[in-house]
Amino acid sequence: MGPGVRSDHVMCGLFFTHVPPSLSWVVPARLDHGPGNEAGFAAGRLDQSEMLGMQPPLPPEAVRELVSSCLHRDPVAADLRCSLFVAAAQSYKRDSLLRPFPPRYTSGDIKDFEGLLADVNSLPGVRDLVRLRPSEGDHHLALIHWILSSKSFAVKTLQKDEYAKLCKLTENEGISAPVPDFLFELEYSDHLNTRFEKMREGRDVFYAFHGSRLENFHSIIHNGLHCHLNKNSVFGEGTYLTSDLSMAVLYSPHSSGWRESILGPQLSCVALCEIIDHPDVKCQVKKKDSDTIDRQRSRAKNSEGGDVPQKYFIVTNNQLLRVKYLLVYSQGKHLARHSHSRSWLLRHHFAIMMSLYLLLLIFIGALNSTSFVSFWNRLFR
Repeated sequence: MGPGVRSDHVMCGLFFTHVPPSLSWVVPARLDHGPGNEAGFAAGRLDQSEMLGMQPPLPPEAVRELVSSCLHRDPVAADLRCSLFVAAAQSYKRDSLLRPFPPRYTSGDIKDFEGLLADVNSLPGVRDLVRLRPSEGDHHLALIHWILSSKSFAVKTLQKDEYAKLCKLTENEGISAPVPDFLFELEYSDHLNTRFEKMREGRDVFYAFHGSRLENFHSIIHNGLHCHLNKNSVFGEGTYLTSDLSMAVLYSPHSSGWRESILGPQLSCVALCEIIDHPDVKCQVKKKDSDTIDRQRSRAKNSEGGDVPQKYFIVTNNQLLRVKYLLVYSQGKHLARHSHSRSWLLRHHFAIMMSLYLLLLIFIGALNSTSFVSFWNRLFR
């Protein structure tokens, strides 16, 4: 995210064997892709359908029970993951954005986008999914089960009062910025946490925001942010982040998500990322024990615009950052507030018009009254 930057996200193959406790119901029948595995990317994408094919499909009754359990445990987080998937599926760039891609819609190397979109467009909402009777909507439940399954991370809904704590992480406290309607935290597997700490090597960690279109976030949460995919980078190559939320929101326009979503059909999403304070993170920082700017860290490779601006960070190594929180804005929520005000006016428009009409008659009558005109002249003489 940053001036003149566009991000596309593709996957790097990586298989994890640990299941976070909050997703202990997930059967290990799926391949996940973690951030920063350039070796897997360079060697070619793993055939995900083959990996997933190693496990026999679960019976519909088991899928129904697992999905129902997840939806009851955290329906808002489940709804978010469905919304991100649907946004990617509905995009004209769906072939590159749906990484990972549901294997039940593949036949060899051919992806059945038509069949997938048919199921996506008829997908019932969370409230309706939990009410489905036996044998109803098995294909929809199978798709939801795949969307919610992950062995590398879990998504957890946070209370809105946690927003103040997140502002402190980025020194955004007191700065005017739009307050998100929903907050989520990504909890990573022990394997990923260990790898991140190993990469950290005792260095400090700080936080910054990354804005991107809603359709990109299905891939972002699965595969991470990849610096080499950013194009038209004015200040150099890398993943752009900022400590200013109001700037990040500009790169996250409201887009169509899942029309049955309890979050709303039009969403905007901003990622709050953990970043390791490493020389490969370019920013305006002073040298140790000095008041002068460290020029080695203030300019990224192939920069056309000079030094990295204040409040911006350019990460040139994928393994130095990961998404930790998601801030979601719902256009439906704000429209509902405005529509409530409009609905009151519509319900009482006749009384309002009559009141204005009576006031107009009183005003005209007063102007035609000699007593009122005489009083008015004495008052302002």
